[in-house]
Amino acid sequence: MTQTPSVYTAHDIPDLLNALPTLFGFRPEESLVAIATSGPRRRFGFRLRVDMPSREQVDDLAEVVVGHLSRHGAEGAIVMAVTLDQEVAQALLAAIERLLPPITLVVAVRADGDRYWSDEPGFPPGGLAYETSDHHLAVVQAIAAGQQILPDRQALVDRFAAVAGPRRAWLEQAADEILRQVVPLMARTSEDDLASVGMQQVQPILDRGLAGERLSDDDITRFSVWVNGIPVRDEVWNQITGETADDMLRLLTLVSRSVVPPFEPAVLSLAAFAAWLTGDGAQALIAVERALRADETYSMARLMLQMLEGGIAPSHWLALRAADCRSSP
Repeated sequence: MTQTPSVYTAHDIPDLLNALPTLFGFRPEESLVAIATSGPRRRFGFRLRVDMPSREQVDDLAEVVVGHLSRHGAEGAIVMAVTLDQEVAQALLAAIERLLPPITLVVAVRADGDRYWSDEPGFPPGGLAYETSDHHLAVVQAIAAGQQILPDRQALVDRFAAVAGPRRAWLEQAADEILRQVVPLMARTSEDDLASVGMQQVQPILDRGLAGERLSDDDITRFSVWVNGIPVRDEVWNQITGETADDMLRLLTLVSRSVVPPFEPAVLSLAAFAAWLTGDGAQALIAVERALRADETYSMARLMLQMLEGGIAPSHWLALRAADCRSSP
């Protein structure tokens, strides 16, 4: 789930297929894509991408997809299956179409990378040829607006990969040294003051990172150690808003590539939240999966996974936060 950085009008199905990388930040393969639309001009809203299911999983996945579209207030839906297994694709699209009402089906299309098919009356049984191009107008506009298009989902996974090799050993030593400094300070600080004391260390790093300044390894490691404490993590969490989410995601992705155990869950959970607020469910899921691999009991990571699997819209969270702010004295 992502937000496109520029406005692009798709005129036909090949245009839609070429626009997919701009919706997710990579070119989907063996994927089911669903896009919520609204208004008479069918503006894109919520969108999701999931791996193609086995034949036995078709009905279950159809329920999940339609449930997500409904919870996000879709008026219409564009559904595309990009896969070599056209038999499963046809069954999946049919199952989704049965469950969609009252959501209007705008278009349902199957494609295998070379040809596409629609179940509209009179559509050629052999499908129609199409081409994908990195120079398509949708992609060019997105890149010009600052979006990075990756070749596939694995490249997105690699963006959140744990640090390895000699650098990991060096960062582990650096974290141990900073921890030796932090623990005595925490020990003589009351629980009520821990967030304030921690943010005195974290906020300058956060401000520099958000301003686009280069952060040193010491900055990144110190940030990681301090946000491992729940009071400090929650202070940083509160600063991730609809307005700051994009910049926070950029910063937290940077930190994610250098954080070492046992400090991974907090950093990756914050990154997952920032990605989710931007509408990028793909990055959010990748980040939260790494957080849970590090600690399967970490409560913020489990919460994020529940929200992602439940299709909770970021707008609901923002509305709750706004209501809390209004009710605070």
